Amino acid sequence: MRCYVTFDLALVQWYDYKDTRELEKYGCPWLIQTSQYEFIPVESGVEPVHIIQRFIKNDEFFVNVFMF
Repeated sequence: MRCYVTFDLALVQWYDYKDTRELEKYGCPWLIQTSQYEFIPVESGVEPVHIIQRFIKNDEFFVNVFMF
């Protein structure tokens, strides 16, 4: 008898706030990438997030709050 268990996992890279004094810029959360990755069950995802790189800076990103 064989028993197979499958898991739907997503590889997630975590982000943190760029500046704790100024959490938002242009009305969007202002982020930097961390070096942390983690596998999480797909079912535990709360909602989709659209992250956009700030093109004039290297390690700066924004969460697109206007899309959803």
